Amino acid sequence: MKKRTLAVIVAALGSAMLAGCGQGSSSGESAQSTAQGAESVAGQAEEQGAETKAGEESAEVIQIDYPTFMCGTASVAGWFQERCQAFNEQYAGKYEIVVEEIPNTQDYVDKMKVLYSSDSLPDVVNTGGYNIIDMMQDKLVDLTPYVDEEWRSTMSDIGIAVNSRDGKLYGIPSTRQLVGYFYNKDLFAQAGIEAPAETWDEFFQQCEALKQAGIVPMSMDTADSGWCTSLFLGAMTASNEAGEEFMNTLQPRDYHVPEFIDAAAKIQRLFKEYTTPDSIGGDYAAAANNFQNELTAMIANGPWMVQNFYDTTKCEEGFYEKVGTAMYPEGTMYNAAQTGWHVAAKTPEKIEAAVEMIKFMTSEESQKLYLEVTGNICDRNLTSDKVYPLVNEVIENAAVSTYNINDYQSLWYANVVDEVSVQYPLLAQGEMTPEEFAAALTAAAEKNEE
Repeated sequence: MKKRTLAVIVAALGSAMLAGCGQGSSSGESAQSTAQGAESVAGQAEEQGAETKAGEESAEVIQIDYPTFMCGTASVAGWFQERCQAFNEQYAGKYEIVVEEIPNTQDYVDKMKVLYSSDSLPDVVNTGGYNIIDMMQDKLVDLTPYVDEEWRSTMSDIGIAVNSRDGKLYGIPSTRQLVGYFYNKDLFAQAGIEAPAETWDEFFQQCEALKQAGIVPMSMDTADSGWCTSLFLGAMTASNEAGEEFMNTLQPRDYHVPEFIDAAAKIQRLFKEYTTPDSIGGDYAAAANNFQNELTAMIANGPWMVQNFYDTTKCEEGFYEKVGTAMYPEGTMYNAAQTGWHVAAKTPEKIEAAVEMIKFMTSEESQKLYLEVTGNICDRNLTSDKVYPLVNEVIENAAVSTYNINDYQSLWYANVVDEVSVQYPLLAQGEMTPEEFAAALTAAAEKNEE
């Protein structure tokens, strides 16, 4: 498999940003009137609750409804707050982003499903990479006519491919997935482990060495698609060319693949022998806390987590010095594009406003700031001289990886991603076999229309 070289350098956490976006439900109270010429639109006065003077034009600010998970403690919260304020200032009197905060990503996705069912999707949707295109395509705007050659030239080919269906562009790419795993060097040393495993056999030998040293090897989870667990599941599947091809397949319908079943067996073993009791039913936050509090030796996640290692409210001071980065055994890394920004606005005016918002959020200025504040890697080929060393290590790992795969959340049917959380506890507790696990995901995939 041809190795990929990334020219992207991800950077350090920036200073805290000030919020400047409209909050809560869109009531129209923030609409302003601006004088723009001789034509009077007094007929709009009753609707706006005010009269306009003759010879003036009253122009209502177009509000862009945008619920977001980019809030609270999310690593992207500071970036979005600053960009939202900057957009509202730049387009004052014309457009305004009105934000509804939904702190948890899964809660956000679940709410979008409800809004889709009631034909009430907001003007702009960004799920953080979770694939909604195939579930909600009929309610999403085909953005192809709105993307000129100049804008398109800033997008990667793989970013466009992930966000397209049948030649139509339903999302604007903004981020890339570059994911290996992190490990605690001190805990490894206590177990006599000198370096990350190069094969899966060696990996399980290291898990046993950690266990014998009284150290829990793995942070795992089952809730919200079992993010940390599923990253290992995908990497275990992609340990040869056939597995890599499967993990890069868009919307697979059959999971009866030898590599996938073998990976499910490995995951079952990890649950039984090498993780914490709270992993079954636990979510990502619990898995992250276990690693950051040195209760586990390894966690699968991307470079956006690095800033947490420097945060003394989450980790012991100097914890980052204990953390190392690794590609998965057999030289596997997640190295792919994600689904991005979607438009679900219904009127031409709203669509135009939504497109302007997304152009702003994916501009070179916005994306470079995104690198510097969040530690996430952009779809654009950008660099910055503000770099966390650990993030550089992740990039270096990807530059020499043998197998490169896409994020399962971007490729699998949405209901299959949901099904993973349903079936993981059964797999973990030995109530289903790896073959039955594959059959359950296959059955979920087959519920989608061809």
